[in-house]
Amino acid sequence: MLMLFMDSREGRIRQMGFGPTLIESVIVTGLAVVAVLAVICYRSNRKIEILTAQTSRQQEEIEELTTEKADLISLREELMNKVTILSDTINQKVEEEEALEQERAQAHMPVGFPMSSSASLEEAGGEDPMVRLDGSEGSSVIAAADGKIISITTDSGYLHCIRIDHENGYNSIYRNDGDVMVKEGDEVVRGAILYVTGEDSTELGYQIMYEDKYIDPMDLINIDG
Repeated sequence: MLMLFMDSREGRIRQMGFGPTLIESVIVTGLAVVAVLAVICYRSNRKIEILTAQTSRQQEEIEELTTEKADLISLREELMNKVTILSDTINQKVEEEEALEQERAQAHMPVGFPMSSSASLEEAGGEDPMVRLDGSEGSSVIAAADGKIISITTDSGYLHCIRIDHENGYNSIYRNDGDVMVKEGDEVVRGAILYVTGEDSTELGYQIMYEDKYIDPMDLINIDG
């Protein structure tokens, strides 16, 4: 095989011959280069496919995690709403219980007027504070507050003496000659009838004790009631 080329120094055309061995070497070398390039391309394409597959899986995982995150956020908001509703319900229940407790406590305070009708009132002398109320015939002596009848005894100055424990340290004591309408152990509420007064039993001797000590009934009694 001949190859022609220009010799620039001498300004004439020269020729060069190549033998079969050289040509074969060139071909083999070229084929080897092509093979190497093919291997490199194959490996590169394989890596690209692997990376693409990994990227696809990662993208799917990201989408799943994003969905799970959204579900968790929704669940958290739902739980927060339930907690808020439960908290409001508990607070409302506590407020209602506190209001009921205050109402019960007030109902057990002996502040009520102990007769069902108007009556004259005067403070009685003596060592233990007491007030005398003189009502009209046919009126009633009533409980000043909720409580329990703990005793009905005979009184030296009146026919009967009723004592009510209001279960808060207070006891109220009613002394009257009328017909007794309750018995020991009865649970009574404010306004419950204790005596019905007659012609000769319109007077009531009324006392209050706190922690087993007599106190002035005028400190508690509601004159307007």
